[in-house]
Amino acid sequence: MHNRDVRASDRDRDDAAERLRLAVEEGCLDFGEFDERVGRAYRSATRGELADLVADLPEERRRNPPSPSPAGLPRWLKLVWTGWAVVFAVNVAVWAAVSVAEECPQDFWPTGMLPPALILAIVTAGIILRRRDATGEGS
Repeated sequence: MHNRDVRASDRDRDDAAERLRLAVEEGCLDFGEFDERVGRAYRSATRGELADLVADLPEERRRNPPSPSPAGLPRWLKLVWTGWAVVFAVNVAVWAAVSVAEECPQDFWPTGMLPPALILAIVTAGIILRRRDATGEGS
C-alpha cells in the first residue's frame, strides 16, 4: 500500500487545512479557493487526496523562524533547590525560635547550609551557560 492510499486522520486533515491557511497569508490562494480546498480537505479520505490539495503550493516559508530557547532548569535540579530551600527555611525558623526562647540571639548556625547552596549555584550556572552556548545566545 502506498502512502497516498493510507486513510487520512483528523490530524492529517487539520495539517492540510493549516497549510492552506498559510498559503492564503502568503498570497498564494484567494479566499474562495481556500474555502473550496479546506472543504475538500475535511472530506478527504486518503493522504493522497490531501497531498493533491497542497501539491501546487510553494514550500512553506516561515517569516520569523522561532529562535531556539533553552529549556528551563532540569527537574532534578529544581527539586534539589526546593529541598535545600525547605531545609534552610526550617533551620532559620528553629534558630529564630531558639533565639526568642532564650531571650538571647544565638550565633546564626544555619550558615552551615551555605556551602551546599554555593555548590548548587555553581552547578546551576554551568547548566545555564552550557545551554546558552548551545543555542548561541548571549554572543
